[in-house]
Amino acid sequence: MPSRTPSLRRTPRAPLQLTIGVCTPIMEDKPSHWVLMLADRDAEYATWYHVVGGPGLASPWKLDISEGRLNSWSVNNRYYVAEIPAKHRRKVKASAKKVPGRFCQGWVVDVIGDLEKDFVVPVGTQNDIAKLMEADPYYGDAPPKVEKRQYLHEYFDAKKMFDWIDKHCFTKLLSPY
Repeated sequence: MPSRTPSLRRTPRAPLQLTIGVCTPIMEDKPSHWVLMLADRDAEYATWYHVVGGPGLASPWKLDISEGRLNSWSVNNRYYVAEIPAKHRRKVKASAKKVPGRFCQGWVVDVIGDLEKDFVVPVGTQNDIAKLMEADPYYGDAPPKVEKRQYLHEYFDAKKMFDWIDKHCFTKLLSPY
């Protein structure tokens, strides 16, 4: 079995760095895009958690979880959030999935608030990060688009079903043959 070098091995007890990547806005008058980044200390790559889509792109908000460079060309600044125990890696992912999509900066603040409730980040972190937010371009607009899902009960017609049961089942049950 080939051995792995110590630098490639992930130390299970080593703390993780939770930061916010601030991406350069595509247009001058637009707010910057925020990405929640979770990485091992001194790592080159991080797990990126961010929402994409929304009213500006005429599409539903969608969570994107991917691996990206910690010092990416698109990230022009990073805010330190907290150093967290490695055992809380799954809690970060769970919070990212649980918080509904909206303007990226507000979404990041909401995720940090959820992590604060779970005692993953220190109390007061959400408040500190919220002070860094730029104006929400969608504030006051219609609520974010949510993907419409088709459910089975939307196609279910109870009257038709009971009529069919009455015609095909009860008549045969009551029949002497």
